[in-house]
Amino acid sequence: MGLHDPVTDWTADFDHTDDAWVADPFPIWEELRESCPFARTERYGGGWLPTRFEDVSAIAHDTEHFTSRSIVMSEHRPPMEMAPAGVAPPISSDPPFHQGARRLLLPAFAPQAIAKLEASTRDFCEQLVADMGDRDVVDGAVEYAQHIPVRVIANMLGFPQEDADTFREFVHHTLEGVDLPEAERAEGFQRLFGYLEDQVRDHIDHPRDDLTSYLLDAEMDGRPLAPEHVVRTIGLILIAGIDTT
Repeated sequence: MGLHDPVTDWTADFDHTDDAWVADPFPIWEELRESCPFARTERYGGGWLPTRFEDVSAIAHDTEHFTSRSIVMSEHRPPMEMAPAGVAPPISSDPPFHQGARRLLLPAFAPQAIAKLEASTRDFCEQLVADMGDRDVVDGAVEYAQHIPVRVIANMLGFPQEDADTFREFVHHTLEGVDLPEAERAEGFQRLFGYLEDQVRDHIDHPRDDLTSYLLDAEMDGRPLAPEHVVRTIGLILIAGIDTT
């Protein structure tokens, strides 16, 4: 259930945490496309909702008038002052900074880099299957699939494998906690970035062959990345890699 009263007018007071939206947003979107292609709300600090493909595409390509910074609609919104990196570079940054921040990540996801992870990932998957024993019925999603992206991302970043449950907690809070009270939402982000800062400091003191140390050694426009840029980029990789996979 959302933090606010139920929506009675989607054109001027939409809420993406409203029970009706969460249950089935498609009729709402269809109605808005016909009656009000650009919906408005004052909730969560205010925002606009374009509902037609043509408008969404135009906005996405118009970086002169629209920004990718502070894009999260929740009670706790990242401040615009976090430019140019934003809260999760490169997706939270605008050109020209965005191109350089994105380009830095390409080598880490090139085929030859990913191939290095195959053997350890296969070994882990085989162990998960072996741990199921000879049971006739297992929950493939819970006992197998959900563990793989967490393990792979942790391996890429050089983070402790035993922190897998912590990673899942971070992902759930970030993506599913948009309707939490502001203080609780902010506290969750403090835990996430506090953990990541600790890991980055450990990598500064003890460099190793992983993505975190690669980012700490990387340069952008001839300058090393700021530690906070590395922390926020790792946060993006951790959350996007686990949730979308």
